Amino acid sequence: MDLRLVSERLSQPPFNKTLSVIQLHDEVPPYALAQLISDVGAYLEEGGPLPSIHKVDIRNEEPEATAWRIGEFMRILKFRGPGLDINAIRLEILNADRALLLEILHFLLKDVALHKKRCYLATFLEIVDVPSDYMQDDLMLELCEQVSQLQDQFKETHKFVEGLRQTGGATTSVKREIQQMEEEKQQVLSKISKIKKKVEQVPNHQVWLEAAKKLRIEQQQEAALADRIREQRNAVQNAEKKYAASQQQLKEARNTLTSGGAEGLLAKMQEECKMNKYLASDNLPKSIEETKQRIRDLKRVISEPPLRETDFENMDEEIKELNAETARLAEKKLLKANSGDDKLALFRQQAAIIARKKAGTAQRLNTLTEEVMRLSEEVESRREQHRGPGGGKVLTGDDFKKYVSELRGKSNIYKIKRSELSEMQAEFGILQRTEQILHAREKSMSSNLSELERRSGIPNFHNDRETLEKVSERKGEVDQAKGKTLQEISDIIASLVSNINNKKSVLAPVINELRKLRVVASDLEADYVERKRHYDAMMVGLDSEAVKLEQEVKGYRQDIAIDQSRYHYLNMAIGLIDISQEKVLHEMKSYIGGDEAIEAQQKARGFKTYRDVYNKRIVEQENMGKSLREHQKEIKSKHEPNVKQLAYFTGIRKLLQLKVAHNHKVLSGGGLDTTGFSQITQDRLVL
Repeated sequence: MDLRLVSERLSQPPFNKTLSVIQLHDEVPPYALAQLISDVGAYLEEGGPLPSIHKVDIRNEEPEATAWRIGEFMRILKFRGPGLDINAIRLEILNADRALLLEILHFLLKDVALHKKRCYLATFLEIVDVPSDYMQDDLMLELCEQVSQLQDQFKETHKFVEGLRQTGGATTSVKREIQQMEEEKQQVLSKISKIKKKVEQVPNHQVWLEAAKKLRIEQQQEAALADRIREQRNAVQNAEKKYAASQQQLKEARNTLTSGGAEGLLAKMQEECKMNKYLASDNLPKSIEETKQRIRDLKRVISEPPLRETDFENMDEEIKELNAETARLAEKKLLKANSGDDKLALFRQQAAIIARKKAGTAQRLNTLTEEVMRLSEEVESRREQHRGPGGGKVLTGDDFKKYVSELRGKSNIYKIKRSELSEMQAEFGILQRTEQILHAREKSMSSNLSELERRSGIPNFHNDRETLEKVSERKGEVDQAKGKTLQEISDIIASLVSNINNKKSVLAPVINELRKLRVVASDLEADYVERKRHYDAMMVGLDSEAVKLEQEVKGYRQDIAIDQSRYHYLNMAIGLIDISQEKVLHEMKSYIGGDEAIEAQQKARGFKTYRDVYNKRIVEQENMGKSLREHQKEIKSKHEPNVKQLAYFTGIRKLLQLKVAHNHKVLSGGGLDTTGFSQITQDRLVL
């Protein structure tokens, strides 16, 4: 509470009360403070539609009426006393509590403009308290409804008038904008007339205009169709999302049914029902109420005039006062808790901790639900992005695993074929290189042989010899074929047939066994393929689960790290709070007294409590300020005579300086002509 502000405001018109801070704090009697409150209230209600009820002399008014009048006025202005309700405030006013009267006076003078506005609005917006017995009458109900409707009309009108007052300076800018728009309209009209003249000069312009009109209509229809297509696509996407959610719920239900049976499914549904019931009955109403309160605060902020710097300062002071009141209440609560009378404190504390944990869990559930919804939308968007141009559906679940297993089989076949191809390519390269080397050697040998034959005088001998050898070989083969007889051929055929029959008899059991083995091999191969497919599918599932588990482990590790850091931080904070609490308790014990150790410590440091030290310093500073003000008053009272005396001494000093300078000039002979004065001053004694 700043009494200097009260003193300054009271010294200004229309109050013109010259009261110092010390007089307000100590000398002014309580009835005079109540009279000042009435005078301030009368000033705040000036200019209203009704005469003020505060223009009274409280010496001619009953104390109960004064307390009721001031208390009702504080209720209208939303005065928040130091932990008191309106009835307690009236009782304290009736008991002439100086601190409360000074607090009310400071509250009224702190923001005069805001209080004047509240007084004006309270005349029209004050709710009439009608007893419930009279509310049974239909006429009274109708009158109350009319009053409520008129109050709503007044609110809208007042808000509109405030908006006009705030935007009243923008009339010239609006007129300027209207004039500018008129000029732009004239320019557009002139351009349209010029374009019409140009169009009329074009041959068959009516046909072109009709075509342009049809084109515009078609474009509009195309845009409408595009919008409808977009809406249909959105509807399809929503339907797919619902279908996917239903499939997921069905899958979860089946998994639950297979894992825990109907009892597990029922337990899970009961747990979800309890959670949803808690969210709907406890958490959701709180969230709705917080949202409504925020909306009301925003509406109130919008309806109020723009804040000034003084408003912010007043709000800061009010926040400080509320913080001080909170600290005072916490101190009272701490004293009550330390007294040991409250046996349910432990249970209340545990209940509060459980309630906080429950609220935190609900908040975390909401956060996770929002995160799941966000991730689902992101998955759907990714699916839309990766969906093919033909509108193919993205594979999910078992289809995707089957596709991955087939892809792995094809990948293995591809790797085998690629390795065989690389080996064949390497062998082909070796053979090609060998062929090139042999061709090169043959050419060199042929050239050497031709050179040798040419030197010997028998050119092309080698070629001719090869030709003759080929002819002789062919002739021998023909002769040998002619020399064979039919008997030899028949013997050969008979031997071949017998050999074949013998081989068939020998190979018959082997062939039968081979056929059986082929059947077994085909069955084993089919079994192998089936098992391999299951193996690949299982590996795909295990890989995906391993990745998922790794991500969960990573998330849990991050949560553990965050919780550990928060745990250490909270431990440090608790330690600091314990130290502060110990200091507060020590200060309280020092203030209460009764402890020998604390009294010895007080004697050692020379004071009882820090509160006494600071109060003593405050008193010393106030006394110093009082002495300084008296000294200032004394200086102000002696200022003008001292200034005059200083001017006198300054003139005397200048006169003496002029005399000294004149005497120096006279003595040095460089001054005035003294011939005429020699006879007159020859008998004068010069010092």
